[in-house]
Amino acid sequence: MKDAVIEGLRSRILSLERHAPRRGVWASATSEGGSERAPRESCWRLGCPAVDALLPRGLETNALHEIKGAPSTKEGASAADWMAGIGFAGRLAVRRIKALAGAGTAAGGRPWVLWCWPRSLAVELGSPSAAGFHRLGLDPARLIIVETARASEALNAIEESIKAQSLGIVIGVIEEADLTPARRLSLAAGEAGTPCLLVTHPASEPAAATATRWCAERRGSAPHVFDPRAPAATRFSIALERCRARPESTV
Repeated sequence: MKDAVIEGLRSRILSLERHAPRRGVWASATSEGGSERAPRESCWRLGCPAVDALLPRGLETNALHEIKGAPSTKEGASAADWMAGIGFAGRLAVRRIKALAGAGTAAGGRPWVLWCWPRSLAVELGSPSAAGFHRLGLDPARLIIVETARASEALNAIEESIKAQSLGIVIGVIEEADLTPARRLSLAAGEAGTPCLLVTHPASEPAAATATRWCAERRGSAPHVFDPRAPAATRFSIALERCRARPESTV
């Protein structure tokens, strides 16, 4: 009986969220009558049929998504583990920007992307590289980087950036997000219609209130087209550990 009630409430909440009014960058994809056009190319998808089959509506654009690198040890994680999560977040952001560009929803041209993290992580992992972002497919000229003195200030900056409704996507890199800040970010994303990718410590506890949670594990690069011994395209092994829309479907 209890399970049936919970499942009924979950279905009701999902129905309300799907029909909630969208604002921000996504709002320009609606018709004059307020109904969403949602052209096929505007859907936020990964481009991998096996994963997209689990997300028939695509990734939720008015939601919080958590990404973790796979920890290499039980005690903690290396910088390379962090980079797997950060790299996958970058690729998801690229897919989001391309979807917006294809739908013609970005006012004034290409959408802006915000990257926010505390100074402690910047010191530990190193400053962002424009060449690295470009290699991932993100245009450094459309990237806003925010570095805060404290982790709590980073969470506040991420929340306020989402609420601004002028960004294509917000990427936050933090050690972890407790229940209250995670819920605040989820609510802000839902109200503004701006998606947030939260990259957290590979060994930390999962954040609450997320639409999806992904685990990215680093793999050897693809073979180089001219020299099989040389590194080529970056590769990840991706696991979908949580999906709010389809809780039974994870790979």
